[in-house]
Order: sequence, then structure tokens, then C-alpha cells
Amino acid sequence: MDLRDASPPVRLRARARATLLATVGMATRLFAPGAEDVVYLVDLSGYVFRAYYAVAPLTSPTGEPTHAVFGTINMLERLIRERRPARLAVAMDSRRETFRKAIFPDYKGNRPPPPEDLPPQMVRVAQIVEAWPIPVLQQDGVEADDLIATAVDRARDQGLRVVIVSADKDLMQLLSPDVLMWDSMRNKVVGPPEVEARFGVQVAQLRDLLALMGDSSDNVPGVPSVGPKTACELLGRFGSLEGVYEHLADVERKRLREALQEHRAQAFLSQKLVTLKRDLEIPFDRAALRRRPRNRSRLGSLYDELGFSSLRRALDAADDGEDSVGSVESAVHAEPSSGPSVTDAVLEPAALERVIQTAQATERLALVVHPCSTDRHEQRLAGISLAATDTEAYYVPLAHRAMGSPRQLPWKVVAAALGPLLLNPRVTKAVHGLKRTLVLLQRQGLDLTGVTMDTELASYLMDPELPTALPALVQREGGTVLASLEDVTRSGRTRMDFDEIPVNVATPHAASEARALLQAWPRLSERLGDEQLLGLLQDVELPLARVLARMEAHGVLLDAARLERIGVQVGETLERLEREAHTVAGRSFNVNSPRQLETILFDELGLKPLKRTKTSRSTDAATLEALADQHPLARVVLEHRRLAKLRGTYIDALPGLAHPETGRIHTSWQQAVTATGRLSSTDPNLQNIPIRTEVGRSIRSAFIAPPGHQLVSADYSQIELRVLAHLSRDPVLLDAFHSGQDVHARTASEIFDVPLAQVSTDQRRRAKAVNFGVIYGQGDRGLAKATGLSRTEAGNFIAAYYRRYEGVRRFMLDETLVQARAVQAVRSLLGRRRMVPDIGSRNRAKRLAAERIAMNMPIQGTAADLLKLSMLRLSEPATPGTRMILTVHDELVFEVPDAEVTEAEARIRDAMENVYELAVPLVVDVGHGRTWSEAH
Repeated sequence: MDLRDASPPVRLRARARATLLATVGMATRLFAPGAEDVVYLVDLSGYVFRAYYAVAPLTSPTGEPTHAVFGTINMLERLIRERRPARLAVAMDSRRETFRKAIFPDYKGNRPPPPEDLPPQMVRVAQIVEAWPIPVLQQDGVEADDLIATAVDRARDQGLRVVIVSADKDLMQLLSPDVLMWDSMRNKVVGPPEVEARFGVQVAQLRDLLALMGDSSDNVPGVPSVGPKTACELLGRFGSLEGVYEHLADVERKRLREALQEHRAQAFLSQKLVTLKRDLEIPFDRAALRRRPRNRSRLGSLYDELGFSSLRRALDAADDGEDSVGSVESAVHAEPSSGPSVTDAVLEPAALERVIQTAQATERLALVVHPCSTDRHEQRLAGISLAATDTEAYYVPLAHRAMGSPRQLPWKVVAAALGPLLLNPRVTKAVHGLKRTLVLLQRQGLDLTGVTMDTELASYLMDPELPTALPALVQREGGTVLASLEDVTRSGRTRMDFDEIPVNVATPHAASEARALLQAWPRLSERLGDEQLLGLLQDVELPLARVLARMEAHGVLLDAARLERIGVQVGETLERLEREAHTVAGRSFNVNSPRQLETILFDELGLKPLKRTKTSRSTDAATLEALADQHPLARVVLEHRRLAKLRGTYIDALPGLAHPETGRIHTSWQQAVTATGRLSSTDPNLQNIPIRTEVGRSIRSAFIAPPGHQLVSADYSQIELRVLAHLSRDPVLLDAFHSGQDVHARTASEIFDVPLAQVSTDQRRRAKAVNFGVIYGQGDRGLAKATGLSRTEAGNFIAAYYRRYEGVRRFMLDETLVQARAVQAVRSLLGRRRMVPDIGSRNRAKRLAAERIAMNMPIQGTAADLLKLSMLRLSEPATPGTRMILTVHDELVFEVPDAEVTEAEARIRDAMENVYELAVPLVVDVGHGRTWSEAH
């Protein structure tokens, strides 16, 4: 795509990416350590607050809380040890309300008061900073950010470059080639290129971006309905907030233009709130900022009072000429009585080798991999936890960067030692989430064999509707209580990445997961065996996890330019539908506002409400569908909602989900989510792209084959009805499928008692609804809703169906429901189980829902199993260049070289149609094309 033709945000992101590529290393280096022309300005208030939540609770010998103090000292130690700043100052927030409160009383009004034990620790930090000594910038009525902003300008006037030690995005307004930001807790460096890449605007525009979209963390209001993307587009076109309002008439989208106009004063108020003051009267002398020797006596007394024995020992051991306390590595082990033990952390090669030898001797290993973050594209590991005996578990930290983190083993050392163990088939392994584990390990160049237990999949097979997370599982199975990942990584109201928490906090959590996994292993194996589910785990689900990992790693190519064009067309259609809605409503209104729509439908147009929520009359999709025949507004709004959802979920979102280097979508395949056994996907969810609508087909057309390849789609035809024929052995269904008849037309012929050749389109449509209604256990109410019949007519259809399909009636009502009531569970053909505990409930609604599940599960579950068996059969490529890349419902999609398409199609069809012998033939529709839409 020619960037001259692209939208401003696209051009800006492209420039930012180019700048990043041109300055490789920017994010891993700062100005040279010890440089005389560099001053470090520390947002000390921000660091005390972050340390309060990042460090495990500690107390002094007298019971005084000290963890925020300890964490802040470690941060300062790291700064001095690594950067050797020649000049240094810290900034602290005002002790009184700031000027921003005066102009907007609700500024930061959504924040709770600070914890009671935080202000005393702030006083202690100030005492220690004074003893180092480090100059402190503090002034009543202004925030630390304002002091830093003024100091940055004063420093540049005096020829100094600046490193702002903070993570506050507001301070990013100050960045330039001579002013960088270093988040030392995350070891991230931010300069102008990173700002442009993250926000899509230039540094000079960041203030106005925040003013337009607001900032929930500070309760800055912004302009309602203007989010990051819209704000970025506006600033890309008009340059600044002032430029937006000077050219307000040029904003084409009416609703946006009206929102900007209505909230003009709020936008400029927000601009004032996010603007940093840069003209404060502060003492700022180049010579006074030079770092000086510490007051060792005063520091020693403070450390003794606070119980920081390790810091006191390091201070005493330092040479007189040193102004650094030395390595804080040992501080991770400090104050063991006040925090979690780290005796199980593996920090040396010899310790890792002992763990490996134990696993080789016991021939079993529980393994948990811990990515640095929950971002599914995360490439790095924070650590690996291991357990080979019931009494010992270990954590191998790899990339923790919290304050005071010890030196950790390099990945190359760990991979070289652990790799052979992971590939040793004699050492059987247990994991929690095999597919996820394989993806993370393979990204690091390792593989894993010998897995005989996946506790996530085991939990799923035993009861697919219970939580499968490891803490929930082990508590159900053995009463063990594990902290969740969210509990461990939550810091106040924010969530940290796993590599941001200290090693001494991560270790007991990670090691306990491996120990719990090892202990649950034999119990789960025994239970699966007793309940006849072990074979399904070992023969289907475990090998399938490896197939899904390969699919996820390969991904599918996305044509982002095509999606952008589709987005333009959809946007025009949405605007047309909005105008149409205004016309049929008789006035303008916000189509996206349920409250305004409620007023028009029920008060102004006089339509009857169908259901109510606690606070309003419902305008949900079911209501609008029911009202569509009564007034055209319901139909128009329903179509607008459907289209807007598709645009937001897929058209706008997919480009951002594509890998920036490969341009491929790597959806995350989920084995342990749906209760029926079917696979699902997230980021993006490919199951919900409609196939029968024009927009849905357009979205599928953006999934493409790479040059020299085709996409081949193989889709089971009417697999659920074929499974029903097999399970019920109904002679009419068997005959229809064996003779190749149109099964829906055959059903219409049977129900309406007309010759097959005389079945009308409407009769076939209704028969199709009955066929699928029976599969889903639908009663007369559900069928009436699906077909437009009255409940009486729908009931008559169902009765007629069961008279003609006696085998289906017997299977559904006499066998399946009877068995479900006896054992409160139903199974698929391969033994997959779903529990139906409400099948005997006295609550009619619950009982009927359980009956529908019971009738549907054997069919849906079997269809899911057959597709999984096909995936396993095709895990060996149909041709050398064939790659399985997608599965959606009953369809598999492959990427195939042009020269191999014919052969691949034949082999794929053969594998899928002969994967399992049923009483009726399995039929697969196969097609190919350059896009997914063409192939289907």
C-alpha cells in the first residue's frame, strides 16, 4: 500500500515503525553510564507507590511497615549501580491539594485514599534520600510531574541531557532525542519512537490525545465517545486540539462532530489538566545536582531502625571511597522472617543439574512454564517451575526485572541443560495446558515429549463445565489452596506482568504450582481410568494439542489492505442505516443508545415492551427481532447493530491482531472451553464470522493464501444429522443418506405427506428447522420462534416428525433421556461426557434445559470427536507442502502449494470421509481458492 494514500494513523504508525527499525537498540540502552552531561530525574512518589504493591509485606523489629521503603531503596540502588549518574535529583508530590483540584474538583476523584501504612513509609523514604544525599524537588500545589517538566526545561537550558526515571505516560510529553524515560522496574526505555509506536501520535500531540480521549486513571473527562483510534485520526488530520476545533466543520461523521461541539469546554478543560507546568520557581543548579558521598552514619542508623540488616551489612562492607552500597542481589534473601522464602529458587547451574538428575531418577516431571506477560504473543519466559518428587519443587527464574532481582541463569544455559530432559520419553511429564506449554517452549527453541497428563484437559474431560484453572482443580481434587496468577500479580488496582514481580514472591507461587501438579497427577489418572475417559485424553486430546500448537504457530495470512477497503464500505452502509433509522423514527437520535431507542420504541411509537431489566425496558436483539414485523425501526437498528459488531470485532480489530513481522493471524485454539467438546478460538474468535452474509464472506476473503499457494477448505456435510442417523438407526434417515437424497426435502416429504418431487421451498425450510430443532432438543416454543409458526403448529410438526422418525424418537426420548436421568450424564460415541445434574430438578426451566442438553450432547459431542480424529489423521501432511491452518465448526482449512492442490484435496477428502465407520456415509465438501471465501 502506498503510504501517501493511507489514513493519517496508518501513515504515522508506519513512520514510527520505520523509525524504530532505524534505531535498533534504543529500548536497551540509555545515554552512557556516568556521562557528565546527563541528569537523572526520579519520580520518587510514583516509585514509592509502585514499590508498596510490588514488594511482599515487610515490617521493622518494632512492627513498622517497611516494604515500600525497601523496594524504593532497591530501585535507587539499581539506578546508581547500573547508570552511575553524575547528576541526580528526585521529585515528590505536593503535600497539599494541587492546582488541578482547584480547576476541576473531581480530578483523581475516582482514586481511593492511600493505604494507612503508605504515608509513614513516604516519610521514611524522604529521610533516607536526605541521608544519601539526593536533592529533592517538592512544592506545595503541584505534582511531581510538574516539577520534573520544569526541571527538564531548565536542564536543557544548561546543556544537559535528561533521563526521567518513571513509568508515567503524562511525562512522555517531555521526550525528545535528548530526553528519555527509563522505567527501571520493567527495564524499558522510552523515547519519541516508542511514543509514536504506542499512541500513534507524535510526542508534541500526546497532550492533546489525552485531552480528547480522557484518562480514567486521573479522572480526566475528555470527550465522550472519542477513543484512542478516533483521537489519533483527528490529530493526524488537524494537528492539534485547537486545529480540530478550527476545522470542526470538516469532521464528516455527524455524531462525532456533534460530540466534539457539545463537549468543547470539557475538551479544553482536559487539556489544562494534562498540561504539565514548565515555569515553576525551583532551585536547579548544575553543580548542586552532582552526586555526593553518603552520610553513612545516618544511613546506618536508619537501616538499623528499619531492620534492613542486609543493606546495613553491605553499607559497612563498602570501601570508604564507594558511594554505592554494592550489589543488592543478596537483598532478595534479606529479612527472611518477614517475607516469602526463596530457598526453592534455582539460581546456579549446579542446582538446576540436581533437579534434572532427580527427574531422571524418578522418571517423572511436573512442568509449568511462566511467560513474562499474559499477552498471547509473548515470546519470553519469566521462568519455569519443576517438581519430580512429592516433597520438593523448584522455580528457575529467567527474566524477572523487579527491584532487587538476583542474577538469574541465562536462557542458553537453562535450555542446554533442560532440553534433553524434556525430549527424554522415559521421563513421563505432567503439564497444565499442553498446547499452551508447547507454544511457549517452541518459541524458545525447545520441544516436549512424553506428556501423559494434562491436568487442564483432565479436568475438562471429567466435567467440561467446571473451572479448569489449576487452583480450582487442585482444590476440588485434594483441598490444596493455590493462589491464582491474578492474586500474585495484582498490585493495588493494577495488574503487573509476571516478570515484574520479585523473585522471592514468584518462587513460592510457581514452585507450589509444580508441586500441586505432580501430586494431582496420579489421582487424576486413576479417576479418568475409572470413568473411562483416560483413552480419550491420551489418544485424542493430548496428540491434538500438538496439532493445535503447530497450527497456532503457523497462522493464516491476512490481507489488511482488503479489510481496510471493506471497512470503508461497511462504514458507508452504517451511515446509511443510521439515516434510515432517523427517517423511520421521525427524528434524530443516537442509534447506539439503548435508552434513547427505548424511549422512541415504547413511548413515542407505542410498541409494547416484551421484557424488562431492573432499570429499563429491554431493546436486546431478541426483542428487536420480535418487533421487526411491527415497525421498521426495529429491523433497521438490528441490522445496524449486527454490522457495527462485525466491524468492531473483525474489520477494525483483525489488522491489530496480525503479527507485525509475518502479517499472519495466530489465533489461539482452545480445547477446554466448550461443553460439547468442540474446539474454539480467541484473539480472534473465528467461529463467529458469518458465512451466509455478504459482509461475513467479505471478511473471510481477507484470509488469503501466500503467493504460489491456495487455501483448501474441507467441510463435513450435515455431519450432525448423519451422526443422528447412526446413533438412532432410524430407517428413514438411513435410507435418505444412503440414497443420497436431500435429507431436509425427505423430512418435508414425510411430515407434509407429499411426494419428494413436490416439496416446496417453504416446506423444505420448515423441515430443515425441525431437523435441527430435534438435534438441539428444541420444544414447540423454540421451533415456533425459529420458523414463525404458532406454538400449536410447531408442536404438531414435532409430533409428526417423531411419528415418521420412530427411531429418532426412541433414541432421544426412550434411551438418551432415560439414561441421563439414571446417571445424570450423557456421552458421545467416543465416550466424551457431559454432566446433566439438573435432569431431575423440580425447577421446570432447569429440568427442560438439562433435557435439551442431554438430547444434543451425544450428537454434538460425536461430531466434535470425528473432526478431532480427522485432524489427527491429517496431522501428517496430505502432501509435502500442505499445512493445516484453521478449523471452524465442521470445517478444516489447509494452505497448499498450487502444484499439490488436486492431490491434497483427494487425500484430505479420503481421510475425513473414512475417519470412522458410521451406519451412513460421511460426506466432505472440498474446494480451493486464493481466499478463504473462495475456497468454501
